[in-house]
Amino acid sequence: MRRAFKIIGWSLGVLVVVLLLAGAGVYFFVTSDYVRAQLENRADAFSGRKTKIGQIAVHWGWVTHILLNDVQVSNTDWGQAPHLFTAKQIELDIELKPLLLHRNLVFPQLILRQPVVALEKDDQDQWNWSPGESPVASGTLNQLKPESRDEVPLIGRLEIDDGRVSYRDAKRKLNLDGTVQTATGQAPAEPKAELDLKGSIENQPLTVHFVGGSVLMLRDTDQPYPVDLKVDYGATKLTVNGTLQDPFQFTGSNVQVALSGPNLSDIFPLLGIPGPPTPPYRINGKLTHEPGVWRVVDMAWHAGDSDLAGDIAIDHHAKPSFLTAHLTSDHLAFADLAPLVGATPGAKGNVSAEQKKTQAQLEATGNLFPDVPLKMERLRAMNMDVSLDARRVVAPDYLPVTALNFRVRIRDGQAMVDPLRMSVAGGTLAGTMALDARTDNPQTRANLSYQDVDLKTFFRGSDYFDTTKGKLRGRVQLVGNGHSLAEVMGSATGNVVVTMSGGTISSLMVSLAGLQIADALVLYITGDDQIPIRCALGRLNFNHGQVAFDRTLMDTRKSVVHVNGEVRLKTQEVDTEVTADTKKFDLLDLHAPVVVRGKIRSPRITIGRLIPIPLPDFGGADDVDCDGLTRQLLAAE
Repeated sequence: MRRAFKIIGWSLGVLVVVLLLAGAGVYFFVTSDYVRAQLENRADAFSGRKTKIGQIAVHWGWVTHILLNDVQVSNTDWGQAPHLFTAKQIELDIELKPLLLHRNLVFPQLILRQPVVALEKDDQDQWNWSPGESPVASGTLNQLKPESRDEVPLIGRLEIDDGRVSYRDAKRKLNLDGTVQTATGQAPAEPKAELDLKGSIENQPLTVHFVGGSVLMLRDTDQPYPVDLKVDYGATKLTVNGTLQDPFQFTGSNVQVALSGPNLSDIFPLLGIPGPPTPPYRINGKLTHEPGVWRVVDMAWHAGDSDLAGDIAIDHHAKPSFLTAHLTSDHLAFADLAPLVGATPGAKGNVSAEQKKTQAQLEATGNLFPDVPLKMERLRAMNMDVSLDARRVVAPDYLPVTALNFRVRIRDGQAMVDPLRMSVAGGTLAGTMALDARTDNPQTRANLSYQDVDLKTFFRGSDYFDTTKGKLRGRVQLVGNGHSLAEVMGSATGNVVVTMSGGTISSLMVSLAGLQIADALVLYITGDDQIPIRCALGRLNFNHGQVAFDRTLMDTRKSVVHVNGEVRLKTQEVDTEVTADTKKFDLLDLHAPVVVRGKIRSPRITIGRLIPIPLPDFGGADDVDCDGLTRQLLAAE
């Protein structure tokens, strides 16, 4: 927001400087070439730039009429444009009495014909014009610059005819060209200031349209000053509309701001704010300002299928700037958080064209983790303190999150999510996550624990829902490097532990896992029932993207089911076997494992090492030492 107003401010500021030059030189205005040269020399000293004036005409009086033709102010040595400012003609009236007696500038009329302003900023953030380059200009402007509306030079009528303005910012790859003019409607009215710019930022099209009140309104302290700003940056749209009691201090504001687009992260080149990746969004709120701090209050935010509310503040006194946000939600679609890790909200969600493309690529390759690089270096641009309290979360059955609360703090490229708490399937998942983006190979770290998570909830909508129950607990300790979720998971090291004591599971599921044909046929015909679970536990050991199953099993009354094999996260492939050791006699057993192999997203399930003729299995498997093994896994033994 500040950058948009800065462009407008600099454009109008250069015009004001020309106005001050004319006022400061009124004592020397005659038509001789000698005095014109003296005036040019004084203008050189004032502006720090070579100044040339073609012709001067003065009609003396208490209201003196001055005409300047072919005015040129040279550009800096490194600038692209030959001139910082040019004007075909500057025509003004100035009242001498208030100038001589009180040093007040009163211009009954000021007309700028074909003015051209060329503003430039190099890759070192140096402007092509700064008052600091000229001690005379710096001192004079400090004396003359208005602190409030009643200190603005009084201009009875300002007319800008066929004005042009350009703006170049090498670091931001910003190029703008446009027009500045005054205009009136059909009804008699003071001319309004209009600025139209077209160009690009980082090869994305940018247009800026600004309409403000008349220059005379700047001094009218009883009348709020109207502002209307519209910015289109690619598919991102920003509007600022309302009134300001003091446009110089941006106080007494009654200004509404609206921002919309396909992805909130797109605002960074425009506003310098590292917004998070989101589904298509729209934000509305009230814009306020106090010295150095911009706020959006009473904010309503709709992103994807989610609704949020809250306040945002950006403090530009801090270096780097500091953003705080307090957000709440009574309806958060959990899938709308997927873009935070480069994933998509899914085929059925409200997604952008780019997110649809990512989803199609995942489906075509069979991958689960997207390889979409996140621009983590942007975390170095601004420090943040953001909290979200989502009291109601809508999530799919396979990931039954019902509430979410977190706080993320970013300092100098390091992000810490602490605390992080989710209500999941009747239980809780809590802990911390960290991201260190200070280097070219960012590191992500997760330290989470979960407890009282209801196993039954994960089978909602399946045939096993009524026969399955139990409470899960465990932990997640992982660290990985990379710019995308695929890179982080492909390099992940650590472990994931899951344990469950007690509960029940479908007897049919256990029989099928052990390929106990006779039991499965009976259950299929007569109906499924429950088998008590003594325990279910295991640990997944991650080693630079290679995942091994460690003591991963389920102990039931009928058998002990084992999971062995590995998962290769770099290629996103799984190669595992599920076997069952029976505890009791079974008439027909194929004595073969269930093999799960292929891409994680859509693996193939087959029967491996099959014995052609089903044979009796006399059982004999022992009970597992559930308590002892659980303690070992949780203790990382």
